[in-house]
Amino acid sequence: GTQSGTVGTAVSLQISASDPDGDSLTFAASGLPPGLSIGTGSGLISGTPTAVGSFAVTVQVSDAAATNSVNFDWTISDAGAPTIAITVPTAAATYATETSPLTLGGTASDNVAVTQVTWSNDRGGSGTATGTSNWTTSGIALQSGQNVLTVTARDGAGNTATDMLTVTYTPPDTTAPVVTITSPTSAATFATSATPMSL
Repeated sequence: GTQSGTVGTAVSLQISASDPDGDSLTFAASGLPPGLSIGTGSGLISGTPTAVGSFAVTVQVSDAAATNSVNFDWTISDAGAPTIAITVPTAAATYATETSPLTLGGTASDNVAVTQVTWSNDRGGSGTATGTSNWTTSGIALQSGQNVLTVTARDGAGNTATDMLTVTYTPPDTTAPVVTITSPTSAATFATSATPMSL
């Protein structure tokens, strides 16, 4: 009959067969979901599925003289989307800074494995983080004002999860002030016999 399972959850299916002559039997299988295998002497299919899909399975049993087979479908579903969290520079939803570029870091998890973590800035720029379960990305250029940074975790089944950080960037004031003397003169020197004097 049709079998079902979930990515990341171990399964076990015992194939039953008998031989009227009492010969020893050998089992084989094709089309098994990735991560599963069959014991050639026991007929036990076991393992942990690693991919989502519907698989047409054929199990064969043979003695020294003959072979018989059975066909059935095995559907593997995904247990759900991954999770992701920004923890650096803050775990809060907002952050204010005078520093650009910015470094982000955090964690991600999945019932099987996170395959990729990416980032994007709604003010421009995107890229791929280094690492998966513990990830980091540096060199994120900020624009003056609000920047909404989104990080996305993706698993092998194509499921995604996101987390966002709104960063308010205020560029530092690096321009020196300008001052000019205009009275009693704008020249570099001045001679007077009056004191006090007004500038």
